[in-house]
Amino acid sequence: MRSFIGTAITGIVLISSLSGCVHETTYLIDGMPSREVQYQPSEAALTRMNLGLAYLQAGNSEQAKFNLDRALSQDPRNPDIHLALAWFYQQVADFTKAEQRYREVLALDKDHGDALNNYGVFLCERERFEEADVMFRKAVAAPHYIKVADSYENAALCAKQQGQEQRALHYFNQALEYNSSKPKALLGAAELLFMQKDYVEAGKYLQRYRNEFSATPHSLWLTLSNAQALHQGPQVEQAGADLVRLFPNSKQARQWLSHDEK
Repeated sequence: MRSFIGTAITGIVLISSLSGCVHETTYLIDGMPSREVQYQPSEAALTRMNLGLAYLQAGNSEQAKFNLDRALSQDPRNPDIHLALAWFYQQVADFTKAEQRYREVLALDKDHGDALNNYGVFLCERERFEEADVMFRKAVAAPHYIKVADSYENAALCAKQQGQEQRALHYFNQALEYNSSKPKALLGAAELLFMQKDYVEAGKYLQRYRNEFSATPHSLWLTLSNAQALHQGPQVEQAGADLVRLFPNSKQARQWLSHDEK
């Protein structure tokens, strides 16, 4: 799995406090309280689903599968359970079954934003780029979907992987319109602009990144390279010094030191 896009999965959320399986209602009968205990299959299914995901996160795929299957048997038309199973099958590299589950989610709810986003990530990882782009665009258009910035960022990363630089830059900017504090989008846009030799604009994104986020080897190397292109000697030396000071074992620091020794 490509880590740069895999980390952007947004659909599966572990719930720390598992919901109960039994619902108790209190009534007054002839002035006296009377309790009716009802079994709630949908709540029981969600409890099983979250337990299965917790096992999956812990690396216990057998117990994860057992609980997810039980959840599905308790509430077979719950799209979230099918989505959890899709994620499970992705993690165990059964991609045929994963795709079947994604399609099942969307058959139950064609506007399931998390499923559309995650299916887009899945398709991008399979290098089915145009299909992935369709899913991302459907996700951002889905009613009540709130993770629009994440999906635009995923769409940008996928387009960049495909070599569609202008499309990627457009999506990075869309992500930043919805959430201006997205480090991957800021660096991604800066890198694309640098590659297009638009060094002034690239510098603006890099400045926005520096204003909000801690330096990384990649951000410092991009800053250094962009400053070199603009003939900004002091900024070049500062970024190089920061690389060596903060990340002495990084490949970027070694490359800088090798260049400095020449």
